[in-house]
Parts: sequence; C-alpha cells; structure tokens
Amino acid sequence: MKKAIMSAVVCFLCLQSLFGSAASADSTVNLTPGVKLEKKNTIVSNKKQSISILNVNLLDPYTTVGYGISSPITQLAPVTSLAKMNTFEKHHVVGAVNASFFHIENGNPAYLLASNNKIESLGALSALDNGFMHTPAAFGVNKDGKALIDKFHLNITLTHHNRTYQLDSFNRQRNPNESILFTSSFRFGNTRTNETGLEIVVRNLNRNLDPGASFGDEISGTVAAIRPYGTVSSSIIPKDGFVISAHGTKVDQIRDLKIGDPLSVKIDTDEKWRNSNFMLASGPLLVQKGKLDMTIDPSSPRAAYREPRTAVAVDSTGTKVFYVTVDGRMPGFSEGMTLKEFAGYLASLGAYQALNLDGGGSTTMAVRYPGNRYAALVNKPSDGRQRSVSAILQAISTAPYGQAVAFKAQQAVEGKIAIGASVSFKITDALDSYNNLIPIKAEEVQYSTDGTIGKIEDGNFIALKEGQTNVTIKYGKAQVKVPVTVAGAPHRFEVSPESLYIQKGDQQQLTVKAYDEAGKPLVFNSSNIKWSISGEAGTVSQTGLFTAASSEKSGVITAELGTGKAAVPVTVSNKPKLISRFDNPAAWKAESIRAKTSLGVSGDSNQKEGTASLKLSYDFTGNQSGTAASYAVSSKRIALSGKPKAIGMWVYGDGQAHWLRGRLYDAAGKEWTVNFTEDGKLNWKGWKYVQADIPAGVSYPISLDRVYITEPNVSNQDKGTLYLDDLQAVYELPHHEKYFTADVHAKTVKPDKVWNIKFNTALNPASFTNENIYIQDENGVRQAVSVKINADLKSAAVGAPSSGYASGKSYQLVVTKYVRSIMGIPFRKDFSMSFKVQ
Repeated sequence: MKKAIMSAVVCFLCLQSLFGSAASADSTVNLTPGVKLEKKNTIVSNKKQSISILNVNLLDPYTTVGYGISSPITQLAPVTSLAKMNTFEKHHVVGAVNASFFHIENGNPAYLLASNNKIESLGALSALDNGFMHTPAAFGVNKDGKALIDKFHLNITLTHHNRTYQLDSFNRQRNPNESILFTSSFRFGNTRTNETGLEIVVRNLNRNLDPGASFGDEISGTVAAIRPYGTVSSSIIPKDGFVISAHGTKVDQIRDLKIGDPLSVKIDTDEKWRNSNFMLASGPLLVQKGKLDMTIDPSSPRAAYREPRTAVAVDSTGTKVFYVTVDGRMPGFSEGMTLKEFAGYLASLGAYQALNLDGGGSTTMAVRYPGNRYAALVNKPSDGRQRSVSAILQAISTAPYGQAVAFKAQQAVEGKIAIGASVSFKITDALDSYNNLIPIKAEEVQYSTDGTIGKIEDGNFIALKEGQTNVTIKYGKAQVKVPVTVAGAPHRFEVSPESLYIQKGDQQQLTVKAYDEAGKPLVFNSSNIKWSISGEAGTVSQTGLFTAASSEKSGVITAELGTGKAAVPVTVSNKPKLISRFDNPAAWKAESIRAKTSLGVSGDSNQKEGTASLKLSYDFTGNQSGTAASYAVSSKRIALSGKPKAIGMWVYGDGQAHWLRGRLYDAAGKEWTVNFTEDGKLNWKGWKYVQADIPAGVSYPISLDRVYITEPNVSNQDKGTLYLDDLQAVYELPHHEKYFTADVHAKTVKPDKVWNIKFNTALNPASFTNENIYIQDENGVRQAVSVKINADLKSAAVGAPSSGYASGKSYQLVVTKYVRSIMGIPFRKDFSMSFKVQ
C-alpha cells in the first residue's frame, strides 16, 4: 500500500508543472469512513478550474458503489432526485455524479447498463471512429467485489436450423458485410438501414431480451416479418422482440428463414465482466494502466472542446474509486477542460484506469453532508441548474445504524434564565459513526449539572441562583456541554398588546416578554407571573387569558414577575375605534400601477375631523391598457384591535366614478382585498362615509397596509384628487355615521324653505349643480332639491324637495369647493350650514 501511495505522489509531482497547484480554497469533508469529498481549485493550461472529487474506499466493509436509475428507466430526473429516490434504510447515497450518456428524445440510456449479470438496457455502440463508444468500455464492480474499468465485448450469436452464427454488433449503423442486432434500446424506432440488405423481425420471445436477459441466456422466438432486399423502408423494432439486419456476405446467416421459423439469440460478455455486480458503459477511456491513453482522437472536435467534464476512475487495486467533476463555461471561476487535459488531470490524481462520462450541462455532483439525510448539489452546473439525466453513479453507505457519536444541543428557548424558571433542551442532528442521521430516543438522553447554579428535573434545568454553569447532555457515545446563565429579576418587562381595545365578552391572550440588562430575551416560567385587574373590565386567568366584561368598562391589567411590572390599559366597548386620522405625512407613501400618484396632508380646513386630511392625487391618463391604481401605503401595517367586522373612513370624492379599495393581512399572513365602494361607485363630490366589510374566513388579529383608488376601464382613466379622513375599526353592524350635528344657533325653517345664497363674485353656471351644491340629512342622505343660479351670476336659489323637508329633522346645506368663479377659480374650501325644520 505504501508503494502505491508513493507512486501516486511521484506521478502528481511529475505533472504538477502542467496542471498547476491547488488554490488555498481547497477543502476536504469526510462524508462517511469510506467516502471523502475533496474540493479543489487549480489551473490547467492557464485556465481556472473548479474540481470536485469523491474518493470511495471499497475496503470499508459498509461502502460500495453502484448506479441509480428511475422507474421506469426512461424517466429523466436531476442527480439529487435520483440520489434521494435510491436512498432507503441501510442504503444511503452519500455521493453521486451524473453517469453515462442518454437520449433526450426518449430518455433511454445510450449505452449498456447491467446489474447482477442482467441487462437493464442494452444501449448502443458508436459506428463512427470518433464516437465516444467506438471502443466499448465500462465501469463496474466484478464478481470479486473489485472496481473495474476496462473494455468489454458482447458476443452475440444467432442459432436456427441447427446452425449458429456470430453477429457483428448491436444497435448501431449497419456497415457492408455485417449482421447487426437491433433492440428497443436503439435510439430510433426503426433500424434506419438502406434497401441493400435483408432483415427479419422476431417476436413471441420466451422471455424479454432487452431489458431482462442475463448474459449467457438463450432467448428464443419466431420470425414475425421479413423485410427483403430492395425494400426502401427499414424495419420497425418491436418493443417485445428484436430485428436482425444483414448485408452482403452476412445475408446467408438469415437467408433461409421464413415467417414462423423458430430461432434463438444469446448475448454474452467477457469473462472479466461475467457475473459482475453491475456494468455501466460509457466512453471514451481516458487513462489506461496509469497513463494518459485515450480511445478517441484527442484532436477530434468532441474531444478538443473545452467543456465541463465528469469521469470515474479506479486505482490499480480495484479498491479505490474516484468520481470527478470539472465545472466549465464560467470564465473567471472554472472554464472546463479538453478531454486530453481531463485525462492528464485524472492521471495526476493517481488514476490507474479512467472512463469519461456525460459532461457539458449534465456535469453534476451531489453529496450528503453530515447532518443531512439526502445528497445536495456541490458543484456549479453550467446551465445554472441541474439537468435531468437517466442514470447516476453512486457512493453508497450500507452501514447498520449505530449509537450517536455526535449531536447538536441547545436550550429549547434561548436566553438567560430567571431564578425559579426552568428550561428544556433541543437535541438535533444525531449522527452515528457513518454520519447517518439517527432518531433520538428521549428516554435514553442523560442530563447533569454541578448543582450549585441549578438542578436537573425530568430533563429540565431549574435555575436556583445567579451565575453561569454547564448542562452536560449524553446520548449514545457522545456528549455535549450546553452553557447556561441564570439572571436575577428582569431588567425590562413588557406585555403584548401594550393596550387593549376589546369587544364585550370577547377574549384576548396576553403574552409577556422579559429582557436582561443587554436587552436580550430572558427565559422565565409563565406560571410565575402574577396577574391582576382593576376597573371591573373583566377577568384575567393565571395563563394571561383576559375575558372582557359584558358591558362597557375600562381598567388596567397588571402583570408582575419578581420586581418586574407592566400595565396594560384596557377598554371594553363595541363602539368604533379610530385607527388613523390621516394627518401625519410621514406615515404614508405613494405607490402606483400604470399611474402617477402624489400624497400630501391637507391642513386648509378641507378635512372632516381633526386638523388635516390625506390628499391623494392620481393621474391615470396616458395608459394604453390594463388596470391603473394609485395607492396610499402605510409606512407600517396598522394593527386593528379586537375582531372588527368592518373598516370605515370619510372620503371627499371628486365624482369621477372610480373604485375605492383596501388591503388587509390576517394573522396567518394572508392578503385580503376589501371594497369601500363597488367598481364605478366612487361617484360623489364632497364628504361621504364609506365602509368595507371584513371578509369571512380571516384569522384575527388583522392589519391594514393600504387604501387605493383604481380604474380597470381604460376609457375612464382620468385624473383627480381625493381626501381621506378618520379611518376606524367597526365592531357592530349595521353601523351608520352621523354626518353633522345641528348648530345650537341653527335656524328653524318651514318645510318648503327656499335658500337664497349670495356670492361676492360671478359664478360659472356650469359648476352650479346639485352635485356641487346639495342638502343632506344627518345620515348623509342627499335631498332631491333644485339648484338654480340667478341672472346676475352672483346669487342662487336652492329649492326644497317637492314633498318638503321632514318636520322636526335637521339638515345641512353644503356648497363644495367644486363651485367655480366665472374665471374658473374654485372655492378654497367647502361652506356648510345646518338648519332645523318646524
């Protein structure tokens, strides 16, 4: 063994000048005792190369190699998916690479696959001299359990009428004076031969040939069809049979066969490959007997291209296997190699025999890192993602599951621990000596500590006094020390929510957080919290569940933990709750889709309540297609207390008939769109209260992040301005807002009162409409009044409804700012006046 190692080192040193030296980023990871991953960065022919090498030691009793395929075999899948598919109990794929070539058209492997002497896919051979499989070669494990890379030959014989003939080859182009066997592994559905030969189609087999036959089996069948000489169309290859195609001197092998005649075919292989665990054919050979020796012309285009490459190699003893990938097509990271460069690099690694596998975009390596159950990608495929392939080569651990030799442990809840509190521990990623993830049996885990700072009870650490200590956790053959720190009273103590607005009879779970002097969470037991409440607002349980009183109340909930104390003011009410006055410009930002949007705070007395309103200006013009929208987006989501049934707000409309909407998020993070109006119903001027119902199915608590105006109809996409005021949560339906309260000085008039209004400037008659000037009752219902401007353009009359105003009720006359002067100048703000009816 020492001599073999020394020769590999000498070989490496001899080739170092050609292949450069490894970069400092090289790394090695032991995946199992029998499998190691090496990542190397090197220079080949003055080009950067990123190389991944899986070293597999077959001397390890629980390490083996093999190939993995889908079921059915034609189902292409990424390397990681095939590795996962072929991972099961005591058969863990710890490393894998893409294997031999395949036909993209039908998913068939291009070349021979055989397992336990049985053909899974016969594949094909290359007819061209520069084909990768012109010289048949394979990788496998022979009957002695040794890894083998070498040439192979399939001996195919045909027997009929007591005579036996040797066929020249299989599943490739037929050349002059040859006889060829065609099976369903052929890339095409027919033989694609010319009319100068004779072909027989064989069916009714005693058992399937491809796949299914074992090497040395005699497969018998009968002639089902004959394609004679001169027929232009070639024979269709049956799925349940095969075709024998002969030309020239080889036609005599099948000339005397007739439809219905019996015959048999036998496929056998070289003695060195017979009864092997598996064979996977590919090509060309790159290294033979420790030297760069390729079975392809290195100057041929496919060999001379600089590409990502994949190969498998073995040492001279057949006990070491190397899966090697070189990334490519990525200048500055890894450019790939020619086949000659790749062969030289493999020889420099100490390869005795090496076989090329599919490369290019297929080049992929995956490994199961310690702590993972399945293999994950470790190289960088040139497509930017894994390509689906038909087969992989695997490094497999068959080790029985043993005791843990490593695991991870930490506090189940991180942070310092308050005196009197207890904490459990989370144990994960338990690995045995073969890096298999093994289940954790809680009853077998042992805990201990020194007993001065805390004690262990039922796997929990109970804090006794301030200080630092370790909890030692033992499982299997491994142990981990988890440091724990015990702190005194909380430095900061808070209850969530900080204040509570809750409906009568509802419940709310209060949560408590405590922090140490560094502001980090402090672990405590909720059972140690003392709860109290004042004001008869409801009751609070030992777990912090508050149940509201059945009538409107207010009070304070207090939580105490040691010297820490926090108070939560609580209001029990079903009345609406104001959540935003829209008067803070920093609280909102504009966003747009196919529109221009601007936001501002209007403090010019054009507000419904408070000191200002939010001015939303939108411009949908110029859009050619699609919905346009202008958003007022809250800088942070606005939490809505309790379980509101609707959201309401005041909107000063511009009469443009658009759509007013909002967006909510519920406790599960799901988005909900709500409608303050229907599509086209944002069609009024002046102030109006609108309300959006909360959809059924939301999970509380909920929050609002935006309100917006939108227009899906391109023909109605114009521009204008809205004002928003007093956003509120509504808890009882139906709910109606009072639009005004009659002034104590309000006039009392007759039911048929006609209001004469005088202005100090001439007005534009077109602006004098009952949209711009209206009379409404206390519920906002606008009355069917008449509005008429006088000839002087400086006065107008607003007549009562035909049935008169209702006696005993109050009304409000509103002149909006949409009334304009003869010069087109709008009013600065609305004018309103309330009155009472006799």
